[in-house]
Amino acid sequence: MRTQNISFGGLRLVANLDLRVGESLDFDILTNGTKVHCKGRILAIEDLKDKVQARLCFTPTSDSEYRKLNDYLDTLSPGKRIPFERGVIVGLFILSTYMAYLIIRTYFFR
Repeated sequence: MRTQNISFGGLRLVANLDLRVGESLDFDILTNGTKVHCKGRILAIEDLKDKVQARLCFTPTSDSEYRKLNDYLDTLSPGKRIPFERGVIVGLFILSTYMAYLIIRTYFFR
């Protein structure tokens, strides 16, 4: 199996297995050396040439496994980088404003 898309709600995967809608599936996600045990239920199936593409919804697991999955998905979220990127943008804006002030002061107020 290979994951194509993953979120808190579930995942989309491609498999060589025979899967059916409504079927439960136990699997492990390997994340940066950490194994997260997950359970899910197949919501939809699409047959490809020699593979199956399935949408799977996560079902409740233990609290520790949920925390591991949550931590992993947080690392994938682009929202975690926003404060840094916002800080860089604000810093560049402040720097350019200061440079504009110096240029105006130097050339127009002699």
